[in-house]
Amino acid sequence: MHAASISLIPPGTGGVRDYATTVGGPLHTPLLELTPTTDTSTLSGDFLLLHFSGYGFEKRGVPVWLVRKVRSLRTQFKAFGIVFHELFAPAGSPLGSAFWLNGYQKRIAKQLLVLSDFWLTNREESGRWLLNQSQAAPHRVLPVFSNVGEPPAVDLDREPRLVVFGSSGVRANVYQWGDGEIFRCAKRKGLEIHDIGPAMSDGVLAQRLAQEGVVTHGKLSAEDVSRALSSATYGALSYPTDYVSKSGVFAAYSAHGICPILLWQDYGAHDGLTANVHYAAGFDALEASDIDSRSVGLAARQWYEPHCVNAHVTALRTLISEARR
Repeated sequence: MHAASISLIPPGTGGVRDYATTVGGPLHTPLLELTPTTDTSTLSGDFLLLHFSGYGFEKRGVPVWLVRKVRSLRTQFKAFGIVFHELFAPAGSPLGSAFWLNGYQKRIAKQLLVLSDFWLTNREESGRWLLNQSQAAPHRVLPVFSNVGEPPAVDLDREPRLVVFGSSGVRANVYQWGDGEIFRCAKRKGLEIHDIGPAMSDGVLAQRLAQEGVVTHGKLSAEDVSRALSSATYGALSYPTDYVSKSGVFAAYSAHGICPILLWQDYGAHDGLTANVHYAAGFDALEASDIDSRSVGLAARQWYEPHCVNAHVTALRTLISEARR
């Protein structure tokens, strides 16, 4: 089968598929779920785009088969590019599998990189690692965009609401931070907590949300999420500060001009983000007199705009053009 272009994605739902779907329309790259048994022998065309996340293609993050598959496919297309949604998991503790598999994950990322004509990734640190592995091919580093819309303008007139948005695991981390600090902070600040996402698998935590008076919306459409974010003052997220540029939740908060509350152990500057400028550094920061939710929300939106959806599409079009030369 000849196609002008194809986007290869891991099976299933999630942020990688959402990203590939959003940019795939303007780029005219239909999606193809790739597994070890996918028949790709008859595929050919102009350019091939791989959306890489090791854990998406293999549960341990070591899809050795993917390198073989791509090496074969590479000869059937004129140009090959990669969007590195992830490179490898941090090594972490020896008790975790990532410690023992980290080297294998790095090897797979490097092998794929060597096969590529261009690449794009979402963290400055990831970009530095990729550049250290191979001679510089055409590339871009752009934090992820919002998968739930980008309002053309943000409304500064907000309701006293604190949104917790994302997967059940991501939201659970927020509620469990500091043994439920979010609930105490909300009461002190007169904020109503709104929970948006799939039902909690933890029954005890779900019961506590009900006891604390949290307004639970369940899983909403992108349009309804956007409406909810557009009227809220704060949005909370527990995420490493050096990885938050790859968080779709943080991107959604920023795109909607919400004041993000980032919960982590340290608040170093990464990817153009500064604590208490582009986000509030923990719930304690809300008590500080110099934190203005409107100013932080606007700063987050201004940080977001250079890597909106159109910026990603334009960057990929440019990279494809550069690779063809």
